[in-house]
Amino acid sequence: MKKIISKGTIFLMLPILAMSFTGCTRKKIDDSKSVSINDRSKKSIPIELYIKQDIKLGQYEPEQGIYLGAYVQKNKNINGDIVAFENILNQPQTFKVFQYTMAEGLASQEILKCMAQKKVPYIKLLLGNDFDLTPLYRMISDIRAPYNVPIFIELFPLTSHVSQPAHYKETFERAYEILHNYLDNVVIVWSADDSRLYDMPLYYPGDHLVDWVGLNIYIPKYRNNVPYQFNYLEDIDFWYKSFQKSKPMMLSALAISHFSTVDHTYTLNDVQNKLDLYYNKMPTLYPRIKSIIYIDVDMAEVIKNGTDDYRMTSQKQLVEYMKHTFKNKIFLDEIEEMQNKKQSTLYMKYRIIAAQFNEEVYLSKKYIDTLFKKVPLSKMTILEDLNGEKFYKLADIKNYYDFYY
Repeated sequence: MKKIISKGTIFLMLPILAMSFTGCTRKKIDDSKSVSINDRSKKSIPIELYIKQDIKLGQYEPEQGIYLGAYVQKNKNINGDIVAFENILNQPQTFKVFQYTMAEGLASQEILKCMAQKKVPYIKLLLGNDFDLTPLYRMISDIRAPYNVPIFIELFPLTSHVSQPAHYKETFERAYEILHNYLDNVVIVWSADDSRLYDMPLYYPGDHLVDWVGLNIYIPKYRNNVPYQFNYLEDIDFWYKSFQKSKPMMLSALAISHFSTVDHTYTLNDVQNKLDLYYNKMPTLYPRIKSIIYIDVDMAEVIKNGTDDYRMTSQKQLVEYMKHTFKNKIFLDEIEEMQNKKQSTLYMKYRIIAAQFNEEVYLSKKYIDTLFKKVPLSKMTILEDLNGEKFYKLADIKNYYDFYY
């Protein structure tokens, strides 16, 4: 039996059909912003992205520039004199570095002499295997006095001998409280050796117990009789990105060997290239690294079986190179005055995988949602790949954020 549709029913259906066609048209307009890239070549490329962000500066952190320092106590070539080190390199140092041991102690007169030379005392204090705090109390007793400049204390560096993360962090917190109870104007540096970078998060005491974060880099010619290789980009990147938003950072020890008794050969050109990397290129790659401390010692003078000579001051080629390097105004002579809650802007570094389509660089939506949350996506053209993943042109984001890559 045929069904007859009345005229009234037809008139009722017309608005519905009109609405349906309108909806299809609106959807088509929205979709016009999304361009299919099925027929385009997609290439994944790693990029280093620097995004300008507001940060709170740490204690005595300069807005721009790098403090310098040196450990020369065991350098017989210059009699452990920081002024002699400065005169050789024609560059004033911000920090004079001491390593505290109970056997040698550290007289308060040494701290006063350091200040008279217009240097900031920087004391390294290692943690014993037994977690005993006696050396801490002895150090406080030795140096306790009112001073008119800060004292930086590198407290219990994370070395190859440190274990038991929970016990370590408890001991660090106790030491932090003791230092602040007995000494005024102390700045606590927490550091890790480059060999401990990837278990470093297990030992980090927490932002509330740390003022600066350091990295100790020793580059011998050989380690365990094998030519030593330091994975610069991956290792430093991991360390840097872990702290760049929260703390000022420093290379709390940098030592590059130019001679080893293993092979009795000099590698001055190689050392010069490494010095160029750390003093010239690093400030651009890692803008929140605000200090470099050089360890200018011959290890044969420090320990019985020492093999590497790390002194830059003993080699004319290295001295002349560093004299030229230190002409850069980025290197600071004196420590800046501390201003509480001082705000600044800095470029935060992110290493990410971008996509390239027809020579243009694009970021996937997951990176936009994480790094560029204020970008109005509705105003941007979308590229979509076969898997439905959306990409946005990096150059277009420049309208909303200050960044470079």
